[in-house]
Amino acid sequence: MDWVYDNKYLVQNSSTYKYYASGQWQVISGSPTEQDYLNYGMDDISIIPESAWSQLQGEVELCYYTDDPTKTEASFNIETEPFTLAEEWEDKEIKIIEYTDDPNQTESTITIETEPFTIYDELGDSVDVLYYTDDPSKTSAELNITANYSPLDELEGDFDVVTWTNDEEVIAGNRDMMLTYDALPFEQLIVQPIDIALYGDVKKVIATKVTENSPEGILRMAASFDSGLTWKTYRFNKWLDLDIQDTTLFKRKGMNLDTLNAIPEKDLIALTRIAYYFDSNKHYENSYSLDEVKMVVDAPRNAVEFRDMSLQLVNTTATINLTFSGNKLTGVLDDVDQGKVKYRVLLNGKTYYPADGNFTRLAASPFNIELNIDERNVNFGVENTLKVEFQDYWGATDSREIKFIGSYSGLMFMDESGDFLSDTFGGILKQLDYGVIIAGQTTLTKKVRIKNLLGYAVDHVYLEMDKKFETDGVEVQLSRQADPFLPIDYLTYGLIQPEDSIDFYIRIATDIHAKPNPNGNFEMKVTADRV
Repeated sequence: MDWVYDNKYLVQNSSTYKYYASGQWQVISGSPTEQDYLNYGMDDISIIPESAWSQLQGEVELCYYTDDPTKTEASFNIETEPFTLAEEWEDKEIKIIEYTDDPNQTESTITIETEPFTIYDELGDSVDVLYYTDDPSKTSAELNITANYSPLDELEGDFDVVTWTNDEEVIAGNRDMMLTYDALPFEQLIVQPIDIALYGDVKKVIATKVTENSPEGILRMAASFDSGLTWKTYRFNKWLDLDIQDTTLFKRKGMNLDTLNAIPEKDLIALTRIAYYFDSNKHYENSYSLDEVKMVVDAPRNAVEFRDMSLQLVNTTATINLTFSGNKLTGVLDDVDQGKVKYRVLLNGKTYYPADGNFTRLAASPFNIELNIDERNVNFGVENTLKVEFQDYWGATDSREIKFIGSYSGLMFMDESGDFLSDTFGGILKQLDYGVIIAGQTTLTKKVRIKNLLGYAVDHVYLEMDKKFETDGVEVQLSRQADPFLPIDYLTYGLIQPEDSIDFYIRIATDIHAKPNPNGNFEMKVTADRV
């Protein structure tokens, strides 16, 4: 007898256990029991769409159930968006621990690259200097500090300068008194009051500064995509929220000139305003002079005037080229107008992709379609209809239909009568039954066929018996041919095109000392590389 083990999956999120069915997440009340896994557990979590995973917030745990007593571990492959250590460590304290068995090493040096700063940024406006010397003749110490300072720096807020004069011309009002005062401005926050007037898509932002020989002050920038309601800074290749009213935060996390100039086109869509933070350090004679900020826009360069003229927009409907093989839908959706396109897929008249029944988001054409059709939604042995509806940017709609007979996909095992021995997910459909085998005898040879129903060509096909089903005194033998039967432990084959098949032969040899086993079984494994 060939045992079939259950392998079920649930997803734990927000202290609840869930499974995906009918295009949405379903919740199991309380902690799941073994029967809950059997009733509601998912057989394959790879078919859950990305849009469903994105609905889960916080920590997500994959719960795996099996009644296979030989199963000791489970592994999952998870694909995420790329991230860097800088994103993970942002605003966190980092400690570096070094180990060495070098008895001569007494210290370590770590070099860290940071944004430029001055000692005044770290120490503030007051600091104590401690002085040590072992010179017995030294009785006092002096510290000379050179800085731009005025007693007026100590005055906070606005102030008036009052003076007295006996100049008769000034008293008579014939001449004004003049006050000349050299000073650095306070930090400034400049917010663009109106949206940028754009007549096309922003391709690039170019900011330039006035080049000076003296040390530079600080310039930081932020961008808004909603007319100044909220502001964002560009860090780690993505936009992050920023409170520009918090000048300390703006100074630390705002964009510098080089960052603004390097933002790619795709991240500049819908930019409406820019805010600026200027700060000139009072300890140095420095400042930051911004020359200009300009937008590179994909728009007409010269004005065109039309008189007594009608304009007619001509639109060409998008086209699609589809192929369906191995339960995989592939194709190219294109628009000769070079506009954006979108599509949706219906299976036997019901919504299939996207699960909500809406069209996909508009995407630049030509757009490649690659979609796996879940066999659990296919009617086996009868005709199925796959319909792809598609639209261009202007809403012109068209559709294509593909009819196919429901079947399995993968490298499928079949007996010589053409019946499938297992399904796509490894479930047993039919056994290769050798009946009663007497110890010391060799069974008759049975032919097995493996057919490529993957929808694409494969190479380096490798066939072998599963070692965990081996029994002392019983040997499952493989051969490329029936006569003569040349036993071998494994079989390898080269290129196999879609819908092609290969035949091989199996028999069982026993010795006289083989122990009886009324329910003996064996399983075969196949692996291949996609071409």
